[in-house]
Amino acid sequence: MTEKKESKKVAAQAFTEKLNATPASCSEADRFREADDRFKSCATDRLQALLGYEKISEVPVEVKSTLEAWCLLHGKEASIEQCLKLVREEPADFKLVGMSDLNYMAPEELDDLEKRTKDLSIVKETKEAEVAEMMLEWLQAAMSLHRWAQTTRAVAPQE
Repeated sequence: MTEKKESKKVAAQAFTEKLNATPASCSEADRFREADDRFKSCATDRLQALLGYEKISEVPVEVKSTLEAWCLLHGKEASIEQCLKLVREEPADFKLVGMSDLNYMAPEELDDLEKRTKDLSIVKETKEAEVAEMMLEWLQAAMSLHRWAQTTRAVAPQE
């Protein structure tokens, strides 16, 4: 990983930890904290259940969209293969996501991320699907909080 990317990841993690420690009065922040805590506490071996998708010829479309969106969040090519490579080879980096990652994304990348995950739901029938559902909830909660923050900043009185 490049030094600049590592620095951004560390800053993202610090921002997320600050956000998680800061009281907020909006449901978006509560939802994100819950999703973030759930994802960050997930053990690496549980995350690697996603590798089961390598053996499935027809990955459900909602899972495919979620895995592709996770790649975008990491600045990678949006593909199932790329996501599975990341979880296999760099599980710590796979989990190193935070709200500030969204701030580094271009508006069109955010639009793409939202289009891929909006209104999706994943049925948790397998270990693989349970992890994908957890990732989707993180993505949807993060996008919701990001939109809330943008709206709040836009209407906040200027000092």
